[in-house]
Amino acid sequence: MKRLTAFLRSDWAFYVPLGLFVLSVAWVAISSIYPMAFDEEFHYGLIKIYATSWLPYGIQHTSDMAQFGAATADPSYLFHYLMSFPYRVLASLGLSDTAIIVVLRLLNLGFIVSGLVVFRKAIRSAGVSKTVTNIGLWLLMLIPVFIMLAAQINYDNLLFLVVAWSILLIVDMTKQTRKTGVIPLLSTWLLAVAILIGISIKYAFLPIALALFIWSVGLAIVSFRRQKKSLRIFGRTLTSQLASFSKWTLSGLICISILSIFFASHYIVNRTTYGHAIPSCEHVFTEDECSAYGPWNRNRLYISERDQSFKPLSYPEYMAVEWFPGMTERLTFALAGKTNDFQTKPALPVVVFGYVLLTVIGLVCFVIQAAKRNITWFGWLTVLLTGVYAGVLSLQLYGDYVETARPVAINGRYLLLLLPLAGIVLLQSTVTVFKKVPTHIKVAIGMGIVAVLLIGGAGVSTYIVQSEPHWFWPGFGQTSQTIFKNVLSALVLPFRF
Repeated sequence: MKRLTAFLRSDWAFYVPLGLFVLSVAWVAISSIYPMAFDEEFHYGLIKIYATSWLPYGIQHTSDMAQFGAATADPSYLFHYLMSFPYRVLASLGLSDTAIIVVLRLLNLGFIVSGLVVFRKAIRSAGVSKTVTNIGLWLLMLIPVFIMLAAQINYDNLLFLVVAWSILLIVDMTKQTRKTGVIPLLSTWLLAVAILIGISIKYAFLPIALALFIWSVGLAIVSFRRQKKSLRIFGRTLTSQLASFSKWTLSGLICISILSIFFASHYIVNRTTYGHAIPSCEHVFTEDECSAYGPWNRNRLYISERDQSFKPLSYPEYMAVEWFPGMTERLTFALAGKTNDFQTKPALPVVVFGYVLLTVIGLVCFVIQAAKRNITWFGWLTVLLTGVYAGVLSLQLYGDYVETARPVAINGRYLLLLLPLAGIVLLQSTVTVFKKVPTHIKVAIGMGIVAVLLIGGAGVSTYIVQSEPHWFWPGFGQTSQTIFKNVLSALVLPFRF
């Protein structure tokens, strides 16, 4: 047990599971038929459109682009624009579409792996122990939908990395401000750049940006008060920090700032051109053309079929009946892509119940710690970020539900951006509540939970066991799926009650 405890406190306890995660995701990326479930066709189509121009602005819209919604008028475009460059190189080499798709999928895996490394650095920098950090990230890497997302072309993968970078910067800002009373200019500047990049990748980053801004304002107030409420001293401190930058550092900051402003100005261009910063499809194309865009056409159909006597659930009822159960299921289920009509397979019981139980225990322990006023600043930062993000997301989806009379677009993958923080804070609260329990017992319990989840189908096992051969490419994909499914089913089957 001492060796196991020492292992959990080492870097190996992160990098070994990370290596297994990479192998699992790489297999899914190489073997799964295109398109996979999470709008992969949408993202790949936009990448090819952006590959027709060297600049992201000024691409002429044609009616066939309406299948991608607002197309290049969508401000969530930076992922597609950046990914168009490796696409151009691969296409110029004469590679087939299949080969290009697999390579781009593996690049997306690189974004997720980089994000996990940066998240770990941020969490450790915030003072969380190696053991809690490592086990918390294990549990994240075992979420079935996380593996599915990491294996395909999707802008959430790049955004995951940018969110991790933003958290690292805000943690550094907080630590330095708490220690010295001076808000660090470099981290603050880079955070502003990260925010501009984040909102250019996906406008769903806007609530996270708002939470980061609120926290930053709080840090500025703390810094101001520590300097005896003198604006002159506050200004001098920032000026002295600026003067300490080398010319190369300052030049680099100015360059990336200009680039990030250039990318984020898409919102301004849209406002000027279409009258909306985030235009929907009908603001860019005709309604007939927009019927080719699945989500837009789906919502229009639901609205037309809505019963006049429909009485929507209240927001709290919607959260309890639709949102929380839907998000939980769609973090742990298995799903095929458009080619297979989005065939859905349910979550394996041990996996979904296991994560629900862990979450409930963590929440209870967090409340206990909050009642004792024993929550760290990192815990409150996590509450702010997840509260604002989940609040805005749920209210937006509730509005769609009221309009369409259907609980649409409840996708668990939307929560993955901040689950590293939320999971770690809940795990830390649990460990703190049970701090009197001997370490070796807590280690044994933790490893037992991971083992049960693995045997019960966590990680890539859910996708393999619940999948069908037609979810995979003929040849290697289908052959390997059959072999893995036969092996894993023998282990997981007893837990599929």
